[in-house]
Amino acid sequence: MAGSALSGRIDTTGTAAGALPIALFEATTDCVLVLDRDWRFIYFNERSQDELDTQDLLGKTIWTSFPDTAGSTFEEVYRRVAKNRVSETFEAYYPDPLDAWYEVHAVPFHDMIVVFFRNTTKRKRASEALLQRYNELDTVLSYAGVGIMHYAEDHRLVVSNEQFCRILGRTREELDGLPMEAFTHPDDIPWSAAILAKHRETETPFYIKKRYIRPDGEVIWCSVAVSFVRYCEAEEPATIVVAREITEEMEAQQRAEETRTLLQSVVDSAEDLIFVKNTEGRFVLTNERMRSQFGVMPGEHEGDRFPEEAGRFRAEDDEVISSGKRLVVEERFPAPEGTRTFQTIKVPWQRDGEIRGIIAISRDISERVKSEAALRESEERFRLAALATEDAIWEWDLRRGTIEWSSSSASLTGEKPGNSLDWWSDRIHPDDREDVVNGILRFLESGDQRWERQYRFRRADGSHGIVFDRGYLVRDDDGTPTRMIGAICDITPRIEAQERINRLQAQLVQISRVSAMEAMEAMGSTLAHEINQPLAAAGNYLLGLGRIMAGGEPDLAAVQSGIDQAHAEVTRAGEIIRRLRRLVEHGSAETRPVRLAEPVREAARLALSQAADVALTVAVPPDMEVLADPVQLQQVLFNLIRNSADAMRGCAEKAIAIEAQGTGRDVCLRVSDTGRGIAPEMSDRLFSAFASTKAGGLGVGLSICRTIVEAHGGRIWAEPAPGRGAVFAFTVPAAPAGSPPPPAEAG
Repeated sequence: MAGSALSGRIDTTGTAAGALPIALFEATTDCVLVLDRDWRFIYFNERSQDELDTQDLLGKTIWTSFPDTAGSTFEEVYRRVAKNRVSETFEAYYPDPLDAWYEVHAVPFHDMIVVFFRNTTKRKRASEALLQRYNELDTVLSYAGVGIMHYAEDHRLVVSNEQFCRILGRTREELDGLPMEAFTHPDDIPWSAAILAKHRETETPFYIKKRYIRPDGEVIWCSVAVSFVRYCEAEEPATIVVAREITEEMEAQQRAEETRTLLQSVVDSAEDLIFVKNTEGRFVLTNERMRSQFGVMPGEHEGDRFPEEAGRFRAEDDEVISSGKRLVVEERFPAPEGTRTFQTIKVPWQRDGEIRGIIAISRDISERVKSEAALRESEERFRLAALATEDAIWEWDLRRGTIEWSSSSASLTGEKPGNSLDWWSDRIHPDDREDVVNGILRFLESGDQRWERQYRFRRADGSHGIVFDRGYLVRDDDGTPTRMIGAICDITPRIEAQERINRLQAQLVQISRVSAMEAMEAMGSTLAHEINQPLAAAGNYLLGLGRIMAGGEPDLAAVQSGIDQAHAEVTRAGEIIRRLRRLVEHGSAETRPVRLAEPVREAARLALSQAADVALTVAVPPDMEVLADPVQLQQVLFNLIRNSADAMRGCAEKAIAIEAQGTGRDVCLRVSDTGRGIAPEMSDRLFSAFASTKAGGLGVGLSICRTIVEAHGGRIWAEPAPGRGAVFAFTVPAAPAGSPPPPAEAG
């Protein structure tokens, strides 16, 4: 090494060569040569000898040894350094025979120039090749649809293609040297820088979506792929970014997400149950109502939540999936508050042309089902009521001008009614039509709600019946009449019946006058017979008193006795008159406990006052009490006893038996006779008004008896007596045990 180094030196007396730091020159990695002031080579280190082949160069000038140096960068720099005595560094190419690029550093040293140089041909040519490849790649990438950029170690942009410039809205000159923070969205800088730092440590590629900002503030979304390239082990890896603009995609995705969020909000706020199931019966989606009411969460199987209904659900779902058609079913769900009814619409759930399951919407119709059932029940009741009343029910739609009639209307009109107002008005009697039609039109303008009118209405056979028509007006929220509902009732039979009653009442008034005369005659005869005996007895007592008084000194005790006897007979006559008056008086029934024996005895005495040939038998317990009006009870007994006496006229045997027997809550009184009995043709209408077997009789006695008995809560009937004759029986309530004693009869 020393020998070769010495061979690269020459001894020049009187020069500064001896002062050169030879050891330093030999230790450096650069090639070193030294030129004296005459431009001669005086020293070469070992590296320079290998580079320049210096065997014949020592002592020679540089200009003769390397003639191409003349006029080149080498001569220019060397002479400037020699003149200015200032170091300079340059890179230059030397042609043949060297044909190489050198990086040269010329340093003045005393009156010499020390030249440090390094062959950079390989690096230079590699850089040129790289530049050429870059230019070629840049040409290709300029037409690429993605943006490409190269970050330096300090995260400053070094290289970017045209597409990346278009993405960022900047030129290459504007981007040159900018850090990524200059064009990254502020919200994305922290996390994107953190990810870059993390992956740079491991040089692992990664993929992100981030936002860039253009100079005008427009935000651009990009899909960014980041990778790392290391050119040599000693250098830091370069960062290569490939960016593809996805602004439209992100906006579409954002709109889709907003739509999804909106749809989810709508689905969750729906009152209905909304859910999606796959082909296996597992819930993929359930809305808030489904989750809160039934606890059904996505991922659950229908069999887990509804084991008893799973089979039916599976069959319905399979039908939708196999047919690909919509299915509407009404089904019952077990709910915490009880079984509820839902109407469910199921449609196929399709994706990518394949049916993945079903989508369903279930609406709770429990209340509607109940309402419909109640409505059907109400309509059925309405229909039956209409059939029962035989009224013609109508509904007049005032907006459309049509009339709907119930099915029972045909029985009133004799034909199927028409739907127009003209059909109805044409069938009103001409004399009534104008008044009725104008009346209902005035009613519609009056503000009233109820309308009614009686008029004559033509039937299908041409005859006119009398009807009573009434309606109810329905108005909307603004008070405008919308429809009118009513019913027409045929009152012809009632009108005709009333007319017959009026005629019968007129006849009854006439008959009553005659009957009153007969009753007065009978009452007078009875009254004369009843009071004749006490008055005759009183007269006899008075005659006897006269004889006593005419015979001298009268016996005062006998006179007083005669006066008392006469007074008693006169009092008895007054009592007879008062009893007859109570019998014929009218008034409301005032029931009270009555000892039965008294009204039986009085009624028999009055009824048989002129029938001395009738044998009377009374079997009434003296303490038996009934709850009745004593006067009306006596009137019933009087009529029955009187009828029995009349029925025995002309009979050889005349006997009447009156008996009373308790039957629990009631007392039954029986009046039997030995008369002619009851004619078969009279048995069905015996107690009807105006039914009589007596010549000239009114036939109201037994009808009055029935009215009185039924008013007391009892019943009356007739039946043949054993052997011959008839029995009339009736019941009245027995007086409750412990009732206060009946009051004394007032005269």
